[in-house]
Amino acid sequence: MKTIVSTKVLSQEQKAILSVLPIHLIEHNFITVSPITMSLTPPYDLLIVTSQNAVKSLSQHPLATTLKKTPVLCVGEQTQQLLTQNGFNVLHFAHYASDLVQHLQQNLASLKKLTSIAFFAGTQRLNTLPNFFVENDLKVKEITAYKTEYTPIEIKENASAILFYSPSGVESYCSCNTLTAEQQIFCMGKTTAEAVKNRFKNQTENIILPPIPTVKSLLETLSINLK
Repeated sequence: MKTIVSTKVLSQEQKAILSVLPIHLIEHNFITVSPITMSLTPPYDLLIVTSQNAVKSLSQHPLATTLKKTPVLCVGEQTQQLLTQNGFNVLHFAHYASDLVQHLQQNLASLKKLTSIAFFAGTQRLNTLPNFFVENDLKVKEITAYKTEYTPIEIKENASAILFYSPSGVESYCSCNTLTAEQQIFCMGKTTAEAVKNRFKNQTENIILPPIPTVKSLLETLSINLK
């Protein structure tokens, strides 16, 4: 029986995808996320949201009803779904921040006319979008919506595969565990895979990505590879 490590605790629905596999699943939240009290000054012309955690923080804010009237661009299919479920008006979503940059580039003339864009991210956010804002002189206010903290543990079992969901999860796991050439590394997205490559050096052939960057797709990819 193979041992699989998930760097986040899965829901029962997610575990059901793996239920037919003869595996021993070890789960641990290698990062914890907590909302940050945000000082908001609406109205905004546009909201840019990078993750589900930012959505959760926004939805709890006293001005959430006002914000729901503002169009939103976001990163991630699951982020888009959560925004819609909470009543936000999503104009466009991209699977990756780099893809959203391409969309913004195509609509740059319209963006330059906006006077108040709010960008919601976490404390461990990447520079992909902020760099684009600066390079194109866009009027964007960055608002930190949540805090990410590492909560690593040492995995003593010999794991056949590791499931990673974010670059922060990679950093937390690797702070007290070592990736080996014998392990398969399943990464939910390209940015997570890049974080693994920085740690895994020349063993990039062990890195496996799903067709789309969602937890469900990642687990289905694991299931296919282990059958």
